[in-house]
This record gives sequence, C-alpha cells and structure tokens, in this order.
Amino acid sequence: MNVTADRRARSSWLLAFGDVITLLITFFIMVIALNNAQVSKLQSWTDQQITIAYQSFAEEIKNQGLQVISVTQTPQGILFAVQSSAAFNSADYYPSQQLLGELQYLGSLLRENRLFNLQNLPQEAKIIDYALEQGMQWKAEIVIEGHTDNDPILPTSPLRNNWFLSAMRAQTVMGELFKVSQLPADLFSISGYSEYHPVADNGNEAGKELNRRIEILLTAGFEKLQEVEAVAN
Repeated sequence: MNVTADRRARSSWLLAFGDVITLLITFFIMVIALNNAQVSKLQSWTDQQITIAYQSFAEEIKNQGLQVISVTQTPQGILFAVQSSAAFNSADYYPSQQLLGELQYLGSLLRENRLFNLQNLPQEAKIIDYALEQGMQWKAEIVIEGHTDNDPILPTSPLRNNWFLSAMRAQTVMGELFKVSQLPADLFSISGYSEYHPVADNGNEAGKELNRRIEILLTAGFEKLQEVEAVAN
C-alpha cells in the first residue's frame, strides 16, 4: 500500500463520522421544527378557548346588566375590571352591596366557564390528554390586583396606607370569588399596587376615580410539568 492510499484509509473514518454528525444535526433540527409546530398548534387552540370563554362572559355580563364589573379580552387573557365609585366606600375595603352581588354572579360564571371544565368536554379533553402525554399540563388561573389613587390615608384610619388598602380590597374580592366559584384555592393570587400603576392622571378627580380599581385577570394555557414540579418543590 502506497503512502497516499494509506492516508486515504486512515481518513475514511472521518468522512463517515462527518456524515453521521450531519445526519444527527438534521434529525434534531427536524425534531425541533416538529415540536415547535405542535406548540404553535396548542397555542392557537388555547387562544381559541380563551376567545370562546371571553365571548361567553361578555354576553352573560351584558344580559345581566352588571354596572360595576366589566370585561375585555387582552393579550394576557380575560380582564374583569371593577372600576366604579359604587364598588367600595372611600378608604374602605369591604365591597358595597352592589359589588357583592355582582361578584357572586361572576363567581358562578367562573365555576361554570369552559376554561375550568375542559376535561369535561369530549373534544377538548382529547387535546388536553395529548398535551399531557407531551409533558404539558393545562391550567387556568385568576390573578386579582388592587389599585388606589394617591390620596393619603387619614391618620385616624385603621388602614395603614394605600398599599394595605389596595391589597385588602383585592383580598376581599378574591375571598368572595373563591367562596362562590368553589374553584381550588391554588388557582387564585392577589397583589396590591397602591397608587403606583395608574391608568389616568391622579392630578384630578376624574383620573383618581379611574385609578381606584380592581383588576381580575383570568389566564389559561399549557405549562411544562417540570416547571409545575419545580414550583411545588
């Protein structure tokens, strides 16, 4: 065997190894592309479910003639806004009778809404079961945020500050929704933002009234089971 042939023989395995690496890279690219396609389909399906749920809420709220609670669809999910001087008394966190009645109605709507009952719908249950096989779990959650204007709390008030007031208003709203809806407690969370996330100018009374609000955000989607287990641990 001459020197050239010997070199070719020694380097032939490198060519074969290079072909294997190329095939593996191509395979992994295909797997990633297919996985992204499946995730995209699940996201589209999720968006569809949220839209259907929103339309149901909007129709029910309109038919019932709610005055304190309104609903819109946002990129984050379904947003219920409590934004009225009739919702709470000034510097108080107990809901008015009007708000209390509307919260009870909203709680009953949440209990029956499809986002919390997809496993009971035959076609939707198949999608959820398929996603579970792929390591993804369906979950809908309710996040309740309290907001105030920038008027200071009176020194004689038992409330400490606007942080406390906004958090307690969110807490009382959450408590009523939790009681009526009978949904699992771990689906609820609250935040109090005081005066620091305004939607209008606090320099005038009209703006302050808009800033005194409760926002109830209903989100839904798939999350990886590994993330769920990590949070649980």
